[in-house]
Amino acid sequence: MDELKMTIAANLAEYRKQAHLTQQQLAEKINYSDKTVSKWERGEGVPDVLVLKQIADIYGITVNDFLYAHADKPKKLRLKDFWAKRWLITLLSAGLAFLVATIVTVIWWMIVPDDGATVAKFAYLTAIPVALIVTLVFSCLWGKLWMRCIVVSALIWTLCLLLHLVINIVQDSYAWMIYLIGAALQVLVVLWFVLAYFVKRGKSKEPSDKTPEE
Repeated sequence: MDELKMTIAANLAEYRKQAHLTQQQLAEKINYSDKTVSKWERGEGVPDVLVLKQIADIYGITVNDFLYAHADKPKKLRLKDFWAKRWLITLLSAGLAFLVATIVTVIWWMIVPDDGATVAKFAYLTAIPVALIVTLVFSCLWGKLWMRCIVVSALIWTLCLLLHLVINIVQDSYAWMIYLIGAALQVLVVLWFVLAYFVKRGKSKEPSDKTPEE
């Protein structure tokens, strides 16, 4: 058992260094304290299997990679490739919105040629917030807090632009006022994410009782 603990400890430290993360940075990602991470890497405690899975997902490896002693060093992480794949999946998923917009535009242009340009404008403008919603879902799964803040902000202003154009068709005098709502929402979003950042940072600095010592 002691040998397994030391193997896990060595692998935890090695993979963290390969990922160019400090103990504090890793601790923030998994909502533990850096003191707890330090204890794990000294072999004074072992994270439970759920935490090991969480850390393995960050590094793009499996839990088994922590459990076995490696002949030389643990296999090299390919974090750049790992994150590139995640963002490629995000971009491909978001790109589906533009594919649908293109199909709608082409079909409409074939049926009603005179209205094609107008439909194209609204189709692609509608595709932008849809793509941003998809991006937001993936950034909640994989991205950092500041990424989510940027995506939500972009979503607010693209929706404002779309609503402005729609309202402008009916009543152009007050269409610009939609941006006042956007500004108010933007302030609330920034305050929300600042609060979320400090809450997350505060949790990561709290000593953790969740570490199994045996």
